[in-house]
Amino acid sequence: MPLLPLLAIAALISLVVSGVLLLLGHSTPQLAAHIAFALGVLPLILAAMAYFVPVLTRSAGAIGTVSWGPPLLAWFGGALAVFTFASDFSQIRLSAAAVFGGIAAIGFAGWTLFRVRRMFGPRHRGLDWYLAALGFLILALLAVMIIPLFPDHRDALRLFHLHANLLGFVGLTALGTLQVLLPTCLGQSDPGAAIRLRQDLKWAVAGSLTIAIGASLFTTTTMSVYGLGLSFLGAALYAGVVLNMLGAWCSRFGRALLQRHGAASSLFAAALGLPGLLVLGAAHGIGWLRPRHAVAGFVIAFLLPLVSGAAAHLLPVWLRPGQQGPWHVALRTRFCRWSGVRGLLLLLFGLAITLDL
Repeated sequence: MPLLPLLAIAALISLVVSGVLLLLGHSTPQLAAHIAFALGVLPLILAAMAYFVPVLTRSAGAIGTVSWGPPLLAWFGGALAVFTFASDFSQIRLSAAAVFGGIAAIGFAGWTLFRVRRMFGPRHRGLDWYLAALGFLILALLAVMIIPLFPDHRDALRLFHLHANLLGFVGLTALGTLQVLLPTCLGQSDPGAAIRLRQDLKWAVAGSLTIAIGASLFTTTTMSVYGLGLSFLGAALYAGVVLNMLGAWCSRFGRALLQRHGAASSLFAAALGLPGLLVLGAAHGIGWLRPRHAVAGFVIAFLLPLVSGAAAHLLPVWLRPGQQGPWHVALRTRFCRWSGVRGLLLLLFGLAITLDL
């Protein structure tokens, strides 16, 4: 089986394991978060980018070390991080894990820029979202690497790492991909997607960076007021981008977004959960929500419907690349059965867990 389908399946397993451990209270939030993100989502995103970048640059597909090197390097770093959180919290090993992930991110970003510069015609704006997401990943991992140099600022760097990863890397990748993937799942076009991708990136980047900086400032008493203000400002900017996308979808696609079957409904449910999770994340930042519930909500209400919906639609293509035929249609229909219902239930359950209902 090709690497990408294996990583998609591994990511789904990691997300389920992370959510179960958090619900049962058998894991620290740090361990569960790294099972979900470092071991599951990060390698999958890099592998998926290696699939999408050639499509967006209208060039040959990734081959050799480009297609499997960065994802596997990131997975190795994630495995080291998970082992560390499960044992002795060694900062040296965590920094080493971040180095592995950083090498994967920098190498992949360099390859993406190489493809962009060699492409003919105007570039697809989705590439800008991928490059911005990779930039946030590099910043997030750099924050972990320098913790041994600034031990007094460990909490600030840790919170910057968390938010730059979740909203910067994962969030920007998801938003950039959803603008193209959801209309594709519906078999319809969205002419406004190109405009939104071009106009909204600066606000999404500003929102992600402002939230990450604000969260890091909130760790010190003297700067907590500024940190709180920056966090809420960033959340407003970021939520505006998501709400603009959701409003455009509702206006163009209407009831097609609420089908019981089909990957689009699961993707729509994930996008619906993101503004709510931003508000709840801010509540966690000021101490109104416990970390365990905040992480569980992000995994269950956003990542599970997002990854399961995307995988249901794309797995047939990844398993058997080339011309689409009856086999692809039949398998996709089977994977997407009850996808909309599943996505909605995950959204509601995840939000309920976050609010400790």
